[in-house]
Amino acid sequence: MNKLFYMGLIAVIVLSAFPQAAHANLLSNSGFETWVDYGGTNVPADWMHIFSYASPTGTQETTVVKSGSSSGKIAVTDPNNTAWGGWFQEKPFTAGNTLYAYQPLNFPSGFDFTVATLKVTFKNAGGTILSTLRQERNTPTSGWEAISVSGVAPVDTTKIEYGVMMESWGSGPFAGTVYFDDAYADNVPIPEPASLLLLGMGLVGILAISRGKK
Repeated sequence: MNKLFYMGLIAVIVLSAFPQAAHANLLSNSGFETWVDYGGTNVPADWMHIFSYASPTGTQETTVVKSGSSSGKIAVTDPNNTAWGGWFQEKPFTAGNTLYAYQPLNFPSGFDFTVATLKVTFKNAGGTILSTLRQERNTPTSGWEAISVSGVAPVDTTKIEYGVMMESWGSGPFAGTVYFDDAYADNVPIPEPASLLLLGMGLVGILAISRGKK
């Protein structure tokens, strides 16, 4: 029985360590692992690089990472007015399906008027915005924490635009840094730890029954 218990425990640990491996993920280069040169700027492959002006910057980070070898770092340094910057990508999505988006971030320094944002927009074939899901974080995290949104895609939806941003408003000066890693968007939610535990217990039960029949 001890062997069965440990086999189930190992299954839970593996699933906990690689939650996205159990599900498809609409997003490509979701861990910000691959970077390319675009007009002299290092940007994450498959993501659109959109910044309001020079003050916000987006760069590859290899020290503060959740998994893999790199993450995406966005910094706003003392803007004197509204500033924003981030990365986006569009992916096909079907009207009527529920979209689950999950974004781990590390926000070591948060300010009232500087926020880390997850924004998912539903669009039709012509690019018209049908509705938007949005979640912000303006307080520091304790290491890596996740923000998430979910919602049903409106009629005529053909695609989503998934975006992560750093934004600041006001007369300034404001500053802040946020790291993004392991982005996720699909019509299947990532299982919670409790669900993983139940899955592991189920595996133990199945193994026990299988062993008993031998």
